[in-house]
Amino acid sequence: MTGVPLPGASPPEQTAVDVVVIGAGLAGLAAATELEAAGCRVQVVEALGRVGGRTASHHRYGQALDAGGGYLGVRHVRVRELAGRFGLALTPTAAPGANLFDLGAGPVRSDAHRPAFNALAVGDALDRLDELAAGVPPADPGTAPDATELDRLTVAAWARREFPHPDARLLIDLLVRQMLAADPAEVGMLHLLFYLASGGGVHYLTAFAGGAQQDRFAGGAHQLAERMAAALARPVRLGSPVTDLHAEQPAPGGTRPATGSIRVVGPQLSVRCARVVVAVPPGPTARIRLRLPGVRRPPGPARTRGATVKLHVIYDRPFWADHGLSGWVTAGAGPLRYVVDDSAGRDGLGVLVGFVTGPDARAYGRLPGAARRTAVLDRLVTWFGPAARRPLALLERDWQVEPTVEGCYAAVPEPGWWTGVGPPWQVPGR
Repeated sequence: MTGVPLPGASPPEQTAVDVVVIGAGLAGLAAATELEAAGCRVQVVEALGRVGGRTASHHRYGQALDAGGGYLGVRHVRVRELAGRFGLALTPTAAPGANLFDLGAGPVRSDAHRPAFNALAVGDALDRLDELAAGVPPADPGTAPDATELDRLTVAAWARREFPHPDARLLIDLLVRQMLAADPAEVGMLHLLFYLASGGGVHYLTAFAGGAQQDRFAGGAHQLAERMAAALARPVRLGSPVTDLHAEQPAPGGTRPATGSIRVVGPQLSVRCARVVVAVPPGPTARIRLRLPGVRRPPGPARTRGATVKLHVIYDRPFWADHGLSGWVTAGAGPLRYVVDDSAGRDGLGVLVGFVTGPDARAYGRLPGAARRTAVLDRLVTWFGPAARRPLALLERDWQVEPTVEGCYAAVPEPGWWTGVGPPWQVPGR
């Protein structure tokens, strides 16, 4: 299930506003909120029958479980400000106990006294990543030292070149699959460094307590989008995909529209405006026909889509805690490589969240439902024992098949894109 949808789409009608925002995810709704505060008349349009974009929730056993994006840390200043403005509470995510690492020789308990990796090799790799990321300007990665070389070099090739120790290479492999939901052989090194520089560094991005996953929304992240949408002066028009943006033409015998007037058109949509904000991923953006004089389509990245299937496995209690385990697992082989505990604030239920990413997700998505369930439960039994075989529910959300999202966590440019093509703000005239 997703969050409760807002009222359905309206029939096509001729309306006029100052700004049309295409996409009712968090970015589009935040833009609309700020534009309205500045005095603009705004219409948000959304192809799906709900708001929220990559945020959505399952509802089971009285709980809202984030099927999409849900975590936020202290550096998510804007989202935390919006949560406070709209009265949304946060819940800490930290779970006590030892973590498990299954890197090929069976599960190993790891805590502060027993690291799973060679400390020197891993420390060197993490320091090197942060050192290189510090030299990448997030607003203009192409100006970083050695940008062209780093952009063309895949993360996998860079790791092989730089680190003889297998633990260092394995750690980098796991980080890319976890953070970008992609294969390190598909990701350019410059893009990884851009991501690290933008997000606060590898330590912050991978941490729960004190890191980017420190908190979650107590009632599900979808609430933020729903409350922002409900506060807008004009209801979001759902089920309204945009097919065309073109310059407004005068009606026969009518007066010429104002300079810069744009018509936003779709099967259920016809809106005139002065400005358009496009807040959807590169794939859906590329499918909009653009016919505006003097305006060229910004080149979306040739990309490997981030691929993610997010799982929730619900038990009557967090039984793994009886054995001193945190519920967090990192594995060196798929399909399920990452598991975290999501039981805090769940009225005694035990909830494990799993992530199937990158090529693992693409292969997993092709399996029949029974085979997917078996693959997940077999892994959990290996890590947590026979009790893991009997969940109350196993829920999954495959973001690869969402037509207006096209994968998670985001689009990933192919190696060479940043310096070969680059984003529109880097190229004069765009």
